[in-house]
Amino acid sequence: MAERGYAQDEQDSWIAQASKNVKKCAFYMRKAIDEDNMQEALRHSAALLGELRTSLLGPQKYYELYVQVNDELRGLESYFGEEPSKNRSFANLYELVQHAGNVLPRLYLLCTVGACYIRSKEAPANLLLQDMADMCKGVQHPTRGLFLRAYLVQCCRGLLPDSGSAYEGGESGDVVDAVEFLLANFTEMNKLWVRMKHQGGPRGQEQRERERAQLADLVGKNLTQLSQLEGLTFQLYRDVVLPRVLEQVVACKDELAQGYLMQCVAAAFPDDFHVGTLEALLGALPQLQPGVKLASVMGSLLERLASYASREPSVVKELDTAGAFSKMSAAATKSIEEHPSMPAADLAAVYSGLLAFSGAVYPERLDYVDDVLKTCHEALKSRAVAADARAERQLASLLSSPLEKYGVLAVLGLDHFAPLLGLLSPGKRRETAGKIAEALIKSGNRVDSVEKVEIFFSFIDPLVVGVEGIVLDDEDVGEDAAVLARVMHALHADEDPESQYDIFDMVLKKVLTGGPIRAAAAIPPICFISLQTIQKSLQKTPRGSGDAAANTSSAFLEKWYRFLHKAVSAVADARAAELALNLFLSAALSSSEDAHLEITSYEFFEQAFTLFEESIPDSKQEVRALQSIVAILHRCRVFTQDNRGALVHKAVSYCSKLLKRTDQCLAVLSCAHLYWQEIGNETQSSGKSGDDGNNKDGEAEEKEEDEPINLKDQEQQQGDFQSAQQAPVRDSQGVLSCLKRALKIAHAAQQQLAIVERKGDAASAPGHLFVEILNSYLYFYDHGVDSITKEVVHGVVELVKSEVNTEVCKEDEGLQAFYRRTGAHIQQQQQTSVGTGGEKYSGLKV
Repeated sequence: MAERGYAQDEQDSWIAQASKNVKKCAFYMRKAIDEDNMQEALRHSAALLGELRTSLLGPQKYYELYVQVNDELRGLESYFGEEPSKNRSFANLYELVQHAGNVLPRLYLLCTVGACYIRSKEAPANLLLQDMADMCKGVQHPTRGLFLRAYLVQCCRGLLPDSGSAYEGGESGDVVDAVEFLLANFTEMNKLWVRMKHQGGPRGQEQRERERAQLADLVGKNLTQLSQLEGLTFQLYRDVVLPRVLEQVVACKDELAQGYLMQCVAAAFPDDFHVGTLEALLGALPQLQPGVKLASVMGSLLERLASYASREPSVVKELDTAGAFSKMSAAATKSIEEHPSMPAADLAAVYSGLLAFSGAVYPERLDYVDDVLKTCHEALKSRAVAADARAERQLASLLSSPLEKYGVLAVLGLDHFAPLLGLLSPGKRRETAGKIAEALIKSGNRVDSVEKVEIFFSFIDPLVVGVEGIVLDDEDVGEDAAVLARVMHALHADEDPESQYDIFDMVLKKVLTGGPIRAAAAIPPICFISLQTIQKSLQKTPRGSGDAAANTSSAFLEKWYRFLHKAVSAVADARAAELALNLFLSAALSSSEDAHLEITSYEFFEQAFTLFEESIPDSKQEVRALQSIVAILHRCRVFTQDNRGALVHKAVSYCSKLLKRTDQCLAVLSCAHLYWQEIGNETQSSGKSGDDGNNKDGEAEEKEEDEPINLKDQEQQQGDFQSAQQAPVRDSQGVLSCLKRALKIAHAAQQQLAIVERKGDAASAPGHLFVEILNSYLYFYDHGVDSITKEVVHGVVELVKSEVNTEVCKEDEGLQAFYRRTGAHIQQQQQTSVGTGGEKYSGLKV
């Protein structure tokens, strides 16, 4: 082989010329065969084979030429096979071909005739095999010798004295001789293959290694044929084959050869052979060169054994008896110690393979998983994994393996998962934390103890408090916060409210360290799950029974609502005032309707009102917030007259603080419902108020609020645990007062528009308000508010009719459709039979 590099154009030129010569010689060889001229056939075949003597071609191009020559030799082999029919001896032909002038053509012809000689059984197979193998030693050029021996193995395929073979017995030998032939040829081929590495200067080293890798299968065919011998028993493999193969593998000291051949051994021989010789195989690993991909070698073996164990469950017991896992772990550790320069990525890959084997063969043995994580951490902790992108990716993949196999809950019990996770860079820890959180969410499992939650939060810490050294923008923080919020739904101890409290108390403290964006996202689900827990607790332990369980429930509720107050206050501090207001209102509704705790509910309303006044500057947010306040306060029935009056008065007073007249009018209409609560599922009333004289929140509306609401000033006899639901509010005068006030605001809005002379949809806005007011009158009229009489409704109908018939309003199709639907409602009510209230609408006409 030439020492200089192989230029592609030169290679193409040389292979083209050689191919042309091969075709020319093959033509004359076939012509001589047709003429049955043995001498000429041998002369032209020797010339044809002489093209393989070239040193100008690289291994890949040489292989192309070899294939072409090999195809032509098939015809010559068929011609040789006809010799017995011509009364000519193979012994003479075997001697004749050895007179070829050049050694390489001579040996190719010798192998071709030798195969026919064995097939004829004129001579013992064993003697011929030994002779051909010895003769092939005459070619020591790495490339030419490697292909010559590959041709020898090819010619003798099926002709070895294997058990049950036609060529076994007597002087022909037995399977031991077949094994010896293949092992000897394997040894010589491997030596030639390794020597190819040293042909040429250092400049072409990388190219030669690539070409060598492409020729690896030529050497591996010997091991493949060994594994296919029918007479190869476990004892023969254990005592002869494996020791000889491993001896050659270790002795060659070539990284490429060692890595390929070890994988070839793992892939070629039967699984049960590997189980019985596991110690010998693993013992060779520490003796391999540092550059050998140990992960690939071990991975091939472990994958075979894992697949075998899955097909044959009884194998697991054999592996246990052989101490397979401990031996593999020890071999991995020793190999890593013997090769301190092994890249961190390869090291992590070794343990990834061991982890995969453990999961496949011993799925119930989490202690094995933890052992792998422990040894991996000990091996990697001194390496700068975070600075090696490939190592970090491999380690992240290793950490994902137990998550995918066993789930997050099982991983929480692994002591060495978190330390290994800590070796990742901050960015990779954040990425892995997201995967862990998503895995828990997708699994549907729940973390149900404080201890497990603490461990879990140590895994996802980058999502909770961020990562040191990395400044995330608000979008990235928002993504983390969204995942964190979903995680909260998996932190459940359904059957133990006390544990649930302890979990959330701990989680809240951690969340509050992560900044306002994370707090605003994570705390709402905590609050709603807490409210759900309270509701379930009350369903199991009804309040007011006076027994020990009820008393325990009271203390329990007090603790939970204090926690909610703290959590929602944190949301308010996180500059999420509107969200905090709605959470305070949800807590107020729960403490009123579920727990019947008046003072607690009042405190939550007080906090909501404070946020409304101090922290909601946007007019649209004010409208939404006031709608929420009115809706929740309307549903609350725990308040006594004084407390409810104060809250209602405050809510009504907010209406005038809204910027737009339209918003003021609609808000006042909503507030009208604060003076009239339904009884149960009531939809219509008899027409008489249930408590018109003693429960009038309208009186509170007329009063000035001189002092701020202060929960501490409430009398103790109205304490949390003695409160109960009050009778529904039925203040017909308060309702009428709000409706009249809405009419005044609508007229004011109309006058305001007239002054500025607005056009378009804005000009018809008061018309919408008047129709809304009419609908409110009809609603309360339907529900029996006695201050809303037929005459009052008739007057409003006439007023609205005149408003919507103006030129401006007639042009508003939306307004007209709204008005027509209102009229259709009145007509439907008029068609109702007299006995069900239809007479209430007689005479009304829209």
